[in-house]
Amino acid sequence: MNDAAAVTPQRSSLWCSRLAVFALVLIAIVVLLHRFLGLPTAVALNAVAAAFVLAALALALGLAGLIGVWRSGRPGAARIGLGISLSLAMLAVPFSVGLMARSFPLLNDVTTDPADPPAFRALAAMRTGTANPATYPGAKFAALQATAYPDLKPMDVNRPPAETFDLVVEVLKRLQMTIVVEEPPTEDNPVGRAEAFDRTLFLGFYDDISVRVTAIGNPAEPFSRIDLRSSSRYGQSDFGANAQRLRDVMREIVARLEATVPAAGEAPVAEGKKLKPGKTGDREKAGGRTSRDDDRRDTRRAPERKAPPP
Repeated sequence: MNDAAAVTPQRSSLWCSRLAVFALVLIAIVVLLHRFLGLPTAVALNAVAAAFVLAALALALGLAGLIGVWRSGRPGAARIGLGISLSLAMLAVPFSVGLMARSFPLLNDVTTDPADPPAFRALAAMRTGTANPATYPGAKFAALQATAYPDLKPMDVNRPPAETFDLVVEVLKRLQMTIVVEEPPTEDNPVGRAEAFDRTLFLGFYDDISVRVTAIGNPAEPFSRIDLRSSSRYGQSDFGANAQRLRDVMREIVARLEATVPAAGEAPVAEGKKLKPGKTGDREKAGGRTSRDDDRRDTRRAPERKAPPP
């Protein structure tokens, strides 16, 4: 009887490895279903949270099993080692995410115009259940953004609104965003609007983008103002992703302006060629004129608007 008990594995060791493997497989399946087969984000988040709970339970069983194996000498140490290793690897993910979140402001919605951010209309209907609200959070977020991302301001472009709108839509497409709304400015409605969504690379979370193009300056030869907004559908912190997305869009807009407005006496830049804003060539060092000179006239930052009081 004692000999049979001595060769029977610790029950906790069996469940430790089983739960750890099940939790790992569950996370992998959920990620694949959400990324490629349209599993709702709320369901995916709940399933992943359940997997982390199972991993924590497996870790607890593994630690208890180690004590039993040490005292009784029964087999099961290998299973316990596997379960504890897998559990620690999985639990390290939320732990590291929590540490990383401390390096970023608690923002999930950023815009170039906190006082009057571009609105979500069509995309607002996609924010149901536990998703973040489509309305801009207001002065609290504006203050956090002003401290964390002071570079995000409206762009003033020396182009007509219709041309500017087409350029911005082209930029969204070049960045592989899915456009949902495309309303160019007209005589009856001089404000151009576009809405699109983007997805994170690995987990496939949805982030929404809203663009507004308005005419400013002389009505006879109007300039255009571009306002942008990027917002996460889920989560309290975006880890700086929305701010970086707006920077990418703005950088690409500048590149398209450079590519479509050659300097006097120079051949037009080939279509589709991306220029890197912020770098100057040898001709500028020698005093020659380049497309950067035109871009400085075409694009300038608008003064920051004050956010309304809470």
